[in-house]
Amino acid sequence: MRPELPQLTTAVEAAAVLATTISGMITAARARMDVVGTFTLALVTAFGGGTLRDVLLERRPFFWVSSKEYVFVALLLCIPFVYSRRAFAVADALDRRSTFVDSLGLALFSLTGVRYALEAGLPPLPAALIGVVTGTFGGVMRDVLVREVPTIFRPGPLYAAASFLGCLVVLAGPWLRIPQSIADAAGFATIVALRMASVRLGLRLPDPHWLGKAKE
Repeated sequence: MRPELPQLTTAVEAAAVLATTISGMITAARARMDVVGTFTLALVTAFGGGTLRDVLLERRPFFWVSSKEYVFVALLLCIPFVYSRRAFAVADALDRRSTFVDSLGLALFSLTGVRYALEAGLPPLPAALIGVVTGTFGGVMRDVLVREVPTIFRPGPLYAAASFLGCLVVLAGPWLRIPQSIADAAGFATIVALRMASVRLGLRLPDPHWLGKAKE
């Protein structure tokens, strides 16, 4: 039995794009990029995971093509971010909360990935993995462009694991006879809470044994 999910709402996808666009701009500022670099990094961060999801699910047109206003919104955010001291001050305040912003983007895009995967007829486990890909791949591309080992591949705070567990919570809703809206909210809260707790409290997966040997 495949859980039935409501149609993907534009509000959820738009919120995911907004959160990840801000995350990309903050990373660009740290790397001291110009307006072209900032806009590029914002687009890659916001659209990378969703584009790979659409490729894997053979969805056309890509979500940012059918909702092209997302690109214009990203551009409108980038220009004042780069050239306005006041806008940059707001972004600087967001920088101190960048983990929270990034967590929102991770949670929102993970949820959209699960929904699209189920609508495409995927079983629960592959649907959860599509959710993880959707939530994390934009961040992978962002980190590669600024010449960093992607966060998802480094020992440290939970990232992909938080996304995967949150997706499982969403998928468990119909099996537990929980209204899907509540399951979605619980999955969203699970991802954000795990990501934030891992950063603030040091919650993390055990390090690989070879890292322990390297410290000896």
